[in-house]
Amino acid sequence: MAETYDATSRLAEGWAAVETVQRYVWACHLLGYQDADLTLHASHVRDWYASEDGVDLRALDADCAALKAAASAAEEALARQDAQAAALSSAWHGSGANASRDFLSRHANASVAAAAAVRTAAESLVALRDRLWSAIDAKVAATTAVEGRGARDDWAAAAQTVITSVGDRATASELVDQEVKPFVNNDVRTTWLEAMRLAVAEVVDAYDTAVAEITSEADAVFDVPGGLGPAWTPRADDAVATTTPAMAAPAAVPTSVSAAPAAWSPPPAVPPAPAPSPSALPPPPVEPAAMAPPSVPSLGAGMPDAGTGLSGFGQQLGDVLGSLLGTTDDALADPPELDDPDDLDEDLADDPEPEDDPETEDDPETDPACEPSPDEPPPAPLEPPPAPVEPAPTPAPLPPPAPPEPASATATPCEIAADELPQVGE
Repeated sequence: MAETYDATSRLAEGWAAVETVQRYVWACHLLGYQDADLTLHASHVRDWYASEDGVDLRALDADCAALKAAASAAEEALARQDAQAAALSSAWHGSGANASRDFLSRHANASVAAAAAVRTAAESLVALRDRLWSAIDAKVAATTAVEGRGARDDWAAAAQTVITSVGDRATASELVDQEVKPFVNNDVRTTWLEAMRLAVAEVVDAYDTAVAEITSEADAVFDVPGGLGPAWTPRADDAVATTTPAMAAPAAVPTSVSAAPAAWSPPPAVPPAPAPSPSALPPPPVEPAAMAPPSVPSLGAGMPDAGTGLSGFGQQLGDVLGSLLGTTDDALADPPELDDPDDLDEDLADDPEPEDDPETEDDPETDPACEPSPDEPPPAPLEPPPAPVEPAPTPAPLPPPAPPEPASATATPCEIAADELPQVGE
């Protein structure tokens, strides 16, 4: 005999009887017997019996014990809570005490609901355990009882011969038709099958009842006390203060309520200083080498250097000579050597008229470019170049020479060039 609530062991006690009943039913089916609840397949009888196979009633029994203990603890806590609430009512009076009593009263109601729910769950599981065990035990008892009435060796051998076709199948079929088939139709189909239906219905109803009882309890809702401490709510100006630029000085926050102004707001944000315009930026430093005046191109081996102070004037003089004489760089590279300005004047006075140059088409004296035009104004005096910017440590540059006197209207360009030559060497 299996122990109480050991469903697996109790079902195992009736499996041998189930196999005998299944063999009888299937042998009758092979000989033409039909029943929708017994002969759909070769294991239909087994399925009826094994519907509760795997149920662990021992685990359910342990859950029942745990819920019983929880229900007992909840009831003890509920009794202690009621006693403390009564003591509080006698020791504390006033509006605060009234508010506390109201809150504790709602808490007590929720505690009663929770304790009742735990107690209901424990009782429902106990009932479920007992009903499942009773249904399983009834199935095993009904199966063994039916099989006991048909436990005959000749029936079992005849049914096996009909199923396997091993042996005298004709004799076995006759025995099955005459003796086994009435047993199946009267005992198995009525008594045993009805016991199986009742057991399955009892199991289903036990589960449904337990679920309905547990879910019928009201939910226990415990209030959360509010207002037990100061609540901080961020202000709108706090969000503005977080966006104050880093360069702005933080405003002093009042350290006491009495010192706080009526309506304090953070100081306005100081906009960043605008970037200086390009025109206001100081000029970049000038390298001393870049400030040096350009050198005057040499006018020949005999021509002395004009110096740094006359560099611009010498360049202009070179351009005038090049345009008047029509010479190239090769012609200016080796001019006649001039030893003395006075000798140069005498040579120019004694020099006969120049012969025609085969490379030129017109005589310089008859060239329209050399003839002064009455309508042409006299050439403008050469302007001295602007004084270059000298660095701080260098001495001031030499003053530029006075501009040459304007040539007369009757002087030719060649005469003007001749008058300018002595001035360069001075």
